[in-house]
Amino acid sequence: MLPIQMLYRGTRLNPEGEALVDGSVRMTYRELLARVEAIASFLQERLPEPQARIGVCGHNNWQHVVMMLGVFASGHIWVPLNPRNSKAELAGIVDAADLALIAADEDFFPLFAETDRPLILMSGDVGADIDVAGICETYRGRRQADIEHLVDHIAAIKFTGGTTGNPKGVLQPYRAFMSCIASMFATFGFDQDERMLAVAPLTHGAGTFLLPVLGVGGSIIVLDGAKAPQISEVILSEGITASFMPPTLIYSLVDHALATGVRYDRFKHLIYGAAPMPATRIRQAQEIFGPHIAAIYGQTEAPTMIAAITARELAEGVNIESVGRPCPFNDVQIMAPDRTIMPPGELGEVVVRGDLVMRGYLNRPDLTEQTIVDGWLHTGDLGMFDERGYLYLKDRLRDVIISGGFNVYPADVEAVLSTHPDVMNVAVIARPDDYWGQRVEAAVVLSEGCSTTPEDLVQFAKAELGSVRAPKAIHALPNMPVNAVGKVTRLNVLSAVEALEKGEGSASSLH
Repeated sequence: MLPIQMLYRGTRLNPEGEALVDGSVRMTYRELLARVEAIASFLQERLPEPQARIGVCGHNNWQHVVMMLGVFASGHIWVPLNPRNSKAELAGIVDAADLALIAADEDFFPLFAETDRPLILMSGDVGADIDVAGICETYRGRRQADIEHLVDHIAAIKFTGGTTGNPKGVLQPYRAFMSCIASMFATFGFDQDERMLAVAPLTHGAGTFLLPVLGVGGSIIVLDGAKAPQISEVILSEGITASFMPPTLIYSLVDHALATGVRYDRFKHLIYGAAPMPATRIRQAQEIFGPHIAAIYGQTEAPTMIAAITARELAEGVNIESVGRPCPFNDVQIMAPDRTIMPPGELGEVVVRGDLVMRGYLNRPDLTEQTIVDGWLHTGDLGMFDERGYLYLKDRLRDVIISGGFNVYPADVEAVLSTHPDVMNVAVIARPDDYWGQRVEAAVVLSEGCSTTPEDLVQFAKAELGSVRAPKAIHALPNMPVNAVGKVTRLNVLSAVEALEKGEGSASSLH
């Protein structure tokens, strides 16, 4: 079965129901399907050989959704392009993927000014010869050719690691999308009353929730580039019941709610992923949104649903530091360096196999062979299972800090510092040290107006962790830096700390 069949299923279940909302634009399932089929028909006519690679770069808007689904319906390959990436990074992806054409919003056209690939306008009035709205009208009423014979082929190529100058193209087959969709059905039980807010970028996690919600006849509400007050307003006015957000976005909504007194009582699923969330922040979010916080664990190579924890499970305090149990269609284990499977309670690398796993890396058989060994995808994450089958992540293998001969897991240090009532956000980094080899340091964002100092936090950490694992330096930042997809990374934090030390930032440090 192909993922686009979810849209057809939703149309049969709820043909006149509201499928897609973008501000004043409100589409029924019939209208959404008509536009998707028009785009698919155009793409098949323009690119008659299947599996052409089509780049899509846009805001969260109806045109982006229609274009993405149209690519799926055409039998071509969706290549999401993140507009927050640099022009050079995008140029590298365009060349590596050998894109046949690019669809972009008007304000992102300059990112592709030097490319020779045909451009399709999604939104804007740049006066392009071809635009999504025009295609939808010109090809209205046409039905694309059947693509069922492509069921074993590639649905998307998603690039990861582009900031190194050598992006890796992850080949995601149709089977991976269907495994992800099936796991979402089994885990979250979406239904026709679902109103899913897509506020995180469609190019990443939010995009994976479109077809699972459309497959049950629910509604997708897209919102782009909004801050907490506007997001809050849409949540209330649209009766939002579900959303996927990175932790940083949830933090901003929680802070807004604490300042205004607003509460969100219609939520059934506020799902976070892409980064861990400290227990103190989870409890805070549960106070604002009710016991409806859930979490997912995945990566580009095994998208979104390696493991998940439902809101009901997360509301039980004993599970608050877990990412849940493996999703129903995955085999997930903890593996030692010698490739033996570890028992519960033992720390090792998280490995996964099943339909969710990527086909491999584009044009990188060497890297594919290193990452998928004997059918197991090596995630690079350190973790362990408890006796009940709940998975706990420690860190990325490469993020482990070896200080004075001891292994220090940044996540452990972050978990302790995050319990301090004045620490709103924290990230632990490693710095080179002549004596320790590597020394543990931390960056924190403190609550506004608090009197806590970095010295206070160093002593707090030493009392809980001992002197080896406690940070040797703590840096107070005005906000935690994020990368192009809104995720806090240790590299970004290290850069911010170095800038602070050079006098190029604000706040304070203690060494």
